[in-house]
Amino acid sequence: MHLSIEQLLQADTGNIEGIAAWLTGYSCASVHAFLSKNQIIAFVARLDGITIGLLYGYVLERMDGKTPQFFVYSVDIHPGYQDKGYGSLLVQYTVDWARNTGCCESFGFTDKDNPRACRVYEKAGMTHSTGDCDRMYVVSI
Repeated sequence: MHLSIEQLLQADTGNIEGIAAWLTGYSCASVHAFLSKNQIIAFVARLDGITIGLLYGYVLERMDGKTPQFFVYSVDIHPGYQDKGYGSLLVQYTVDWARNTGCCESFGFTDKDNPRACRVYEKAGMTHSTGDCDRMYVVSI
């Protein structure tokens, strides 16, 4: 079996159709529109040509003039391919991409009570911060 990971671009119609086929709430039109935004960086994982994963995030410029950070917003692996290491490989690929494009760090959030996500980040070489840092505050507007 051959795993390939590459940046997902708006023109990648075949990959977008593969993602929309198994991710709940995604349509080809919504993925195309999403990828048209410059600040979004997305990567797709394919196993023997079958789309099995998607990671997307944002390059965050910094006001202090330091090099940007890459924020991993979402990692999705098709349920039939989970717990096989593909998520970790996808995150590691993205960390390497961020490093090679000049980002000073890459980070993501997850709930400490989500051991699957914690393992994915840790296997990709990420470490968690100390303390209770698994809260995100949101207001709907």
